[in-house]
Amino acid sequence: PGTRTDIRRARALFDLRGSETSGARDLRVRAQIDYADLNVRWLDLYVRYDGLLDHGPIEESNVRAGHFREPFGLEAMTSVTYLPFIERSTATNAFTPGRSRGAQVSARSAGGLLQLGAFRRADGRPFPDELLGERAITTRALWQPRGCSLVQAGGSLSVRDPNGELLVFRARTGSRFLDRFADTASIEAEAATVAGLEALVQRGRWTAQSEVFGLWIDGANGIPGQSFLSGAYVSLSSFLGEGSTRHTPMRGALRAPDVPAAWSSGGPRRGTFEGVGRVSWTDLSDGSVRGGRVLDVEAGVNWYLTSTTRLMVHWLGIRAQSPDGDWGTGQALLGRLQVQI
Repeated sequence: PGTRTDIRRARALFDLRGSETSGARDLRVRAQIDYADLNVRWLDLYVRYDGLLDHGPIEESNVRAGHFREPFGLEAMTSVTYLPFIERSTATNAFTPGRSRGAQVSARSAGGLLQLGAFRRADGRPFPDELLGERAITTRALWQPRGCSLVQAGGSLSVRDPNGELLVFRARTGSRFLDRFADTASIEAEAATVAGLEALVQRGRWTAQSEVFGLWIDGANGIPGQSFLSGAYVSLSSFLGEGSTRHTPMRGALRAPDVPAAWSSGGPRRGTFEGVGRVSWTDLSDGSVRGGRVLDVEAGVNWYLTSTTRLMVHWLGIRAQSPDGDWGTGQALLGRLQVQI
């Protein structure tokens, strides 16, 4: 037992775009830095060009190159700022690739979205940084029907070549204050393939989403054969007053919800409340890999003053198995105050 506080995120986003008069309106340069721990950390730094493939059935497209998040998974592609939970699920954190150096093309038609990129791991600040040996081809395909409760459904696939690098799959559960209950440590492997299925459903004030992940590792720790690791989560949220979840089709991710501001020309309001719940399961033990197993349940209430200013109070319950096979339980009361300008 104990209490800890921390500045979780302090970020700045820079978005430069060509002017209409220059003829470079579709060219953008984006950079995002985090300085919450008093050290400047570059998160994104890339160039993007919009509309290059906008012909025939393609309604919207972009091409980007630089350092950014690989296109994999619904929660991973959604900023934590817009998620109804304090952190991404344990399963998402354990299996999704994160940020890398590379190039990607995205194209959206009337019925879906396709994202495809080639990437290489990097360590340190982007440009300059240290390029690592690991390479990957990552793709995500979504069906986005119109006029029904199903917002999108689809899958992601990342084929990875470690190329002499050690692989690590780990995740903190619920908060970075907590231990890493799921951690494979360093794995020497010949190849790795991770796949995911996702679905997002919205009906009025209610939103449900779920993802399932599978990871195949060839020749883990020098032992012939294949190890299979897996995880999944399902979440449900509902606004208790005016409010609804919003979605960005071109990114295939959530954005800031639609809620009335607590201060408006009509006078002060009490804000908007949202109830949320999520169950996540992560299994990082199979074959020669022993990373433990985690089942966690999170439930709580979010109080919105604006779409990006909110107070979150959540309860987290954990049941975890260590790599040695011992089971343990725990719980935590989490809080987060978020202000975005």
